[in-house]
Amino acid sequence: MQAQLSSLSGPLLARRWVQKNLFSNRWNSVLTVITLTLFAVIAYNLLRFVLVSAEWESVDVNRRLLFLATYPSAEEWRLWPPLWLFSGVAGLAYALWSRVSRREIVILGASAAFMFLLLAEGSNGALVATGTLIAVGAYAGGRRLRETRYDTTARRVAIGGGVAVLPLALILLNAGDGVRTTVWGGVMLNLTLATVGIGFGFPLGVMLALGRASSLPVVRLACAGYIEFVRAGPLILWLAMARFVLPDFLPTVGGLDEVDLVVRAMMVMAGFSGAYIAEVVRGGLQTIPRGQREAADAMGLNAFQTTWYIVLPQALRSVIPALVNRFVSLWKDTSLVVVLGFVDLLGAARAISAQPDFVGRQAAALLFAALVFWTVAFTMSRLSLRIERHLGVGER
Repeated sequence: MQAQLSSLSGPLLARRWVQKNLFSNRWNSVLTVITLTLFAVIAYNLLRFVLVSAEWESVDVNRRLLFLATYPSAEEWRLWPPLWLFSGVAGLAYALWSRVSRREIVILGASAAFMFLLLAEGSNGALVATGTLIAVGAYAGGRRLRETRYDTTARRVAIGGGVAVLPLALILLNAGDGVRTTVWGGVMLNLTLATVGIGFGFPLGVMLALGRASSLPVVRLACAGYIEFVRAGPLILWLAMARFVLPDFLPTVGGLDEVDLVVRAMMVMAGFSGAYIAEVVRGGLQTIPRGQREAADAMGLNAFQTTWYIVLPQALRSVIPALVNRFVSLWKDTSLVVVLGFVDLLGAARAISAQPDFVGRQAAALLFAALVFWTVAFTMSRLSLRIERHLGVGER
């Protein structure tokens, strides 16, 4: 009898929830029916396109174009060590800072299998499999080290490895004769620009926010002037200026006036994101009560210690959602490098329609590009939610 009641409790609770939240009155019922109808129509048409109408052959044939564009095949070896390092860091960090349920393990396994099938082309299959094994091994090792005496060391290794990914990639891409940045493209270019923009824009934004809140008039006015000047124009304008105007402002000493176009785009991405991040962080700084600083002064802390250990951690914690929103926007804005003549993911998807075998058939490629952009943005948002829950953001 108790087993029957327990088995009925779930459906009954679900029915009561539906009645209370979706069909509580006449207007809610009408709105629910309309919403469900629209959702069903959209889902039906989308699934019909994906499963029936879409010509995925254009994506399958042009996988390399979408991910690397015209990057030389003989130089692909430069890309794999940073990807392997990132796989190991991601697996270790996920094990140390997250509690994974069985459902998430299934989702992660399906995602890994999808990425394997997507990237494994020819000899790349073994390389992708190596990265997958590194991620799994790092995750397993991190679970064993968690909450042991080596936990702190493992966390430091994960943070240091994450910081080292970008420098390692840039060193390998430019080692020896290097690879001309004019052949960079596809997802690789979008990821590089987004990583540089976030990696350098975030500390720049924090410094600008602290400078704008400074009591020194010169520092405060200089930071405020930079922030307002950069935010006054759209990113596409600054990218165009990076191509045609920025070389005139760079000194000729050491050939700085001939800085590579991709490097100029990275400078613009970092500077632009830094200005917006500064305003986000400044909003967080304004939420800190004056009593926090007064208590720090009473404890004998100097200005640097008060800012570094008390004010800044609380300010950043309170603006995590807004910061991640800026990171997501920057990731999507990397597609604007088309004004510089580069072929990023979106440009590669559009270029497929110019191929003789796929003239005018770019819908599937554009949908695939949208899926890649959405996947990265969704991943960042989910990581943000996990960090918020871990830190208790929004809870008292």
